[in-house]
Amino acid sequence: MSESLKHAQWAKSVERKHRQSKVKKAKKSPRPIYAALASILLSAGLYYASYEKPIEYPPLSEAAKQRISQFFAKQFLMGQWRLNQIKYSTNAIQVYVQTPTAIALEGEALSQYLHYALCPNPSKRIWQDIQARELSVYVFSHSIRKGERTMCN
Repeated sequence: MSESLKHAQWAKSVERKHRQSKVKKAKKSPRPIYAALASILLSAGLYYASYEKPIEYPPLSEAAKQRISQFFAKQFLMGQWRLNQIKYSTNAIQVYVQTPTAIALEGEALSQYLHYALCPNPSKRIWQDIQARELSVYVFSHSIRKGERTMCN
């Protein structure tokens, strides 16, 4: 009798599992996945649309480059500071000035001094050549990497 009882219990469990497998399992809707993908694509699109593209300026003419070089070269005819080089790119002009020794100022005082001493006055005609390009002046004594920078715009 115990064997038939075991067989009956086994048969019931097999039948129960068989019935459960026949019952259709509710499929999960793919809508949340689609919604998540759509929101990611939408936010990426909005980010791209709001990204400001850099302003493209026409290249500086050789005459404009020469006027800029002459303007800065004139500033260093007298004294020990020397115009080292000027780098021109599409949207920036970088002027490098070498000093014999480090300047004895630090922080905001140094930045203000460099801006006042080296940046062209807003009324100067040189700004017509510079236009809206970024003008920065780097001052260094021994290594360009260890110099100070001031923005003139």
